[in-house]
Amino acid sequence: MPPPDDILSAIYDVALSPECYARLLPHMDRENTPMAAEPALPEHLLLTHFIRAEEILDRGHPQKTTDEVATLMGRFSQSTALLVNARLEVLAVNGPAEQLFGIAPGAPLSRARLPETTRAALLALIKKRLLPGDAIADANESLLELQHHDRPRPVLLQLHVEQLPKAGRVVLILSSDLIWPEGFETVLASAFGLTPTETEVIRRLINSENIQEIAKARGRSVDTIRTQVKTILGKTDTRSQAELIRIVLMMMHMATGPTARRNRIGTGAPLQQVQWHRLTLRDGRRMSYRDFGAPEGRPVVVWPMDYGFTRWSPTAEARARTLGLRVILPLRGGYGSSDMPPLRGLLSDHYARDIADLMDHLALPPCPHLTMGVDLMMVARFAALFPERITGLISCAAIFPITEAKQIRCMDKWHRMILATARNTPRLLPFLVKAGFALALRAGKDAFMHNIFADAPGDLALLDDPETREALFEGTHYTLSKEHNAADIFTRTTIEQMTRDWRADLQALVRHVPVQIIQGREDTEVPPEMLAEHMRDYPEVTLHLCEDGGRFVFFRHWQKALELLDRLA
Repeated sequence: MPPPDDILSAIYDVALSPECYARLLPHMDRENTPMAAEPALPEHLLLTHFIRAEEILDRGHPQKTTDEVATLMGRFSQSTALLVNARLEVLAVNGPAEQLFGIAPGAPLSRARLPETTRAALLALIKKRLLPGDAIADANESLLELQHHDRPRPVLLQLHVEQLPKAGRVVLILSSDLIWPEGFETVLASAFGLTPTETEVIRRLINSENIQEIAKARGRSVDTIRTQVKTILGKTDTRSQAELIRIVLMMMHMATGPTARRNRIGTGAPLQQVQWHRLTLRDGRRMSYRDFGAPEGRPVVVWPMDYGFTRWSPTAEARARTLGLRVILPLRGGYGSSDMPPLRGLLSDHYARDIADLMDHLALPPCPHLTMGVDLMMVARFAALFPERITGLISCAAIFPITEAKQIRCMDKWHRMILATARNTPRLLPFLVKAGFALALRAGKDAFMHNIFADAPGDLALLDDPETREALFEGTHYTLSKEHNAADIFTRTTIEQMTRDWRADLQALVRHVPVQIIQGREDTEVPPEMLAEHMRDYPEVTLHLCEDGGRFVFFRHWQKALELLDRLA
C-alpha cells in the first residue's frame, strides 16, 4: 500500500487537475491489495479528504488550451514555478521563479543561481524523480529546503512529477516563495473550518517561518503557537507540517480561479434533428423521452444504459422504422431535463415505476425491452414489479450481479477502481465519478474513450465511423456536456449495482420471459472468463458472442439487436 502522503497528493492532484486521474488507480485498487495490508489512511480520514477534494473540483477549472506546457504552468499561476524536462532543461519558468533561480527557458538547470551544494542536491533529486522505475518516483512529490544567499530564511521547494503527452516525464518545481492570493484565507476557512488566527499561522508556515519566529511575530508564547499548529493539523486531518504544506500549496492557485459552480440539470436545447416529448409522472416529476422508428409500429422500450445513450446512428434508426418497430427511449431521471428521482427507496424501483407511467401514458401493450450495460438490473426490477408489461429482453453488454471479489479482479483497471470502491467504500465514490466526468469534459470524449477503452479495439474503431461517432458523443450530451452533468445519478446507479443483491430479480426475469444477450469478447468490464461464470449461473439466457465488440457492442452490432427485437415484437 502506498504511503499516506502519496494518497493525499493523488487526491488533491486530481481535484486540481482531472488529467491526473490515473494517479488514483494504485491507491484505490482495493481488490488487488492483500487483505492483511493495513490501509494507509483510515476510511473516515480518506472520506474527509475526498469531500474537500470534491469541493475543490466543483469550483471549476480553466478552459482547455492546446499548449500542454502553458496549461500546466497556468495551474500554478500563484506559485513560483519552474518546469524541467528529462534532459534537465528548463521548459518554462514564470517571473518569480526566474528571479529566484536566475534562469530562463531553454537553459540547463545546472546554470541556476544557487549554492553549489543546493544545486547538486536539487539535480540529484530531479534525476531520481525522472526515473519511472525508481522507488522514489512512485512517491510523486518531495520537499527540499533551499538555502538562498539573498533570503533571510530557507525557501521550501516542492517537486512534483507530471507526464505530458508530448514532453513526456517532467518535473515541476514549486517554491514557497509565493504571493498569498487575495481571499485565500476565506478558501482555507471554508474548507477546513479555520479561524483567522489559524489561517495566519498557516500563511507564516508556508513562508517557511518556524514556531519561534511565528510566536515572536505574533507576540505569543511558543507553547501557544504549538497548540494552534496541533489544532490546525487536527482540523485539516494532516499529521505533520510537511503534509499540511503540501495540501495548502496544491490548493493555493484555486483562490483566484473561477467562481464556485456546479453543472446543473437544465432544460437545455434539444439536439438537432431529435424530437423530445415531455411527460409528467404520477409523483409530479417530469421526464423526457424519444419516440422514433415506425409511428404506428410494434413498440419496443429501450433502457439507454447509465451512460445515457439517447441516439443511435441514423442508419440504425432508419432500419428500426423499416422493420416496423416503434422505439420508445426515455431520458431517465437525473439526466438532462428529466427530474431527479427521490433519494428515499431503491433507484431501480423509481425507474421501474417511471417506465410503467410512460407505457401507460402512451397506451403501450406488453412489449419487448432492449437494455445496455447495468440496465439489466433496472429491467429485472421492472419485471419484478410489472411482470405483465414485458414479453422478452435483448440485453447488450449486459452487466450481471457481482457476488465475489474475484469477479472484480479480472476487470480492466478503470472499471475495477470504480466498482471496487462502490462495493467496499461507497462514500468515496462521488469524488471518483465527478473527477472522471471532469476528465472526460476537459480532455474530450474522444481522448477519454481512448484512455478508458484502450484494450477494446472494437469499441475504439467505432470512432472512425462518423455516424457512430456522433451517436456516441452527441447521444451522451445529457450525460456529460457543458450544459449537463449526470455524475450524481451515475454514482447512485453504480452504488446500487454493487451493494444491492439483485440476483433474485434476475433469476425471476430469465424464467419469466426469453432473455438474449449480445456480448463482446473485448468487453473490459465483463471479460470472457466472467461471462462464462454468468452463463453457468443463468442457463436460461441465450448468448450471442461477438468477437469484435466491447462495452459498446450495440453500436457495432445493432443489426443483430434489431433482428432479435423484430422476432420478439
